[in-house]
Amino acid sequence: MPRAVLLRACVACTLACVASGAAVDLTSETFDSLVFESGKNAMIKFFAPWCGHCKAMKPAWDELGTEYSDSSSVLIADVDCTAESSKGLCEKHGVNGFPTIKSFTSDTGKDGQDYEGGRDLESLKAYVSENLAAKCLIAEPAACTEKEVGFIAKMQAKGGKAEAAAELKRLEGLKGNPMAPDLKKWVNQRVAILQQLAK
Repeated sequence: MPRAVLLRACVACTLACVASGAAVDLTSETFDSLVFESGKNAMIKFFAPWCGHCKAMKPAWDELGTEYSDSSSVLIADVDCTAESSKGLCEKHGVNGFPTIKSFTSDTGKDGQDYEGGRDLESLKAYVSENLAAKCLIAEPAACTEKEVGFIAKMQAKGGKAEAAAELKRLEGLKGNPMAPDLKKWVNQRVAILQQLAK
């Protein structure tokens, strides 16, 4: 099987895990495509299965993953630093202790930013909501970009929920296609807006 086909299958399998909730397991094969090329912001926990602190925070982390499993703007994921499939990832990202949590956005680049907050669910959710989740709300468009405001106006002029639902279905069908990170981000931004309009 060609490598590109195998990688797409790997990514599809990983995305299926997202739909079932909890944090997504990343490997060396899927890390770049899901963290740097998906258009989403990411929060990654680098861990070792034997680590007591990792075990203690697992329930909160999995609940955080479930909460954001359908998010068009945030990925919550795990990297098992002891697994053969993720060999080198932890060293590459400067992991010296467990768990190490990093967030990745377009501003942090490929190094990411160390998360220094609390390990309880409330602290993790507050950080993600404040720093990683999409902020463009139709009811409060002050945080929307000019491009997002234009898209909202365009969709509202087209009509109601049926038009928004049809466009949402079309864009969700495109999400699995290879595209530039900026375009993928714009697809995700429109999906987040359409999810609100289709309610």
